[in-house]
Amino acid sequence: MKCKYLVFLAFLMPMATIAQMKLKSVGTAKPIELTLGWQDRKAAFVWYKGQKEPISLKFKSLDIDSSDRESGQPNFNSYKFTEMYQGKATGEYGFTEWPRNVDDIYYIRYRDGKKFKFELVEDEEPYDGKSMAFLHQVQFHYYSFFKDSLTIVYPNGSRSKLLLNELDEGKSRRMDIKDYNFDGISDISFDITSADGLNVAYDIFIYNSTTKKFEKLKEPANVGCGNMVNLKINNQRKELITMCKSGPRWKSFTYKFNQSGKLVLVRKE
Repeated sequence: MKCKYLVFLAFLMPMATIAQMKLKSVGTAKPIELTLGWQDRKAAFVWYKGQKEPISLKFKSLDIDSSDRESGQPNFNSYKFTEMYQGKATGEYGFTEWPRNVDDIYYIRYRDGKKFKFELVEDEEPYDGKSMAFLHQVQFHYYSFFKDSLTIVYPNGSRSKLLLNELDEGKSRRMDIKDYNFDGISDISFDITSADGLNVAYDIFIYNSTTKKFEKLKEPANVGCGNMVNLKINNQRKELITMCKSGPRWKSFTYKFNQSGKLVLVRKE
């Protein structure tokens, strides 16, 4: 395996819900500085220093090198993303990451094939828990740690400020991208685990392709667990199931979306 270097950075902590890297170009007359963020292969973006908004990154490929696992080494994950500016592919970002490390960071500019190399820039300030996701050209500014605020920024500049489920001390918030209402369009969620590890509570935001806005998904009033607790998705039946403990017993609530897109209870057990 090629030579590696260890970098411990808060934004690459194993518990972090989205990896974000501050990068600076190497060997250019004027440094190119940017932030690159990704959650596995979803909601990825690049935000160039001095620009007013990020640019979407479309997942291209992932190559997993597990050849050294028998000797106790971790997998080495090599990602490639296509930069999509105003609907057009303008370049490719790539890097290799493994626990608390990242290396071989590059960008290929499509218009002339020029390749740029990048290095990590360490923050001088302690990590404040902030993270960001970028989905359907909408920015989600949230905290993986410490705080519960969420700011949604739309392409026209309008903002929605909300509070997510409250984090217990020492716990982290995880972001995920899934199609929660089975309409073929990606939605976004944030989940936290309770201090006792018994419950996982979800904040889910459904994308409305007509209004191009995100709307928070809520369980019907006076039924269910509240906060979409311990959510399971049955894609085959197009159902959402929540589970919670009531006294010594566990209860489950099964929901479907009606023709109006409203979540309705169909079964209680």
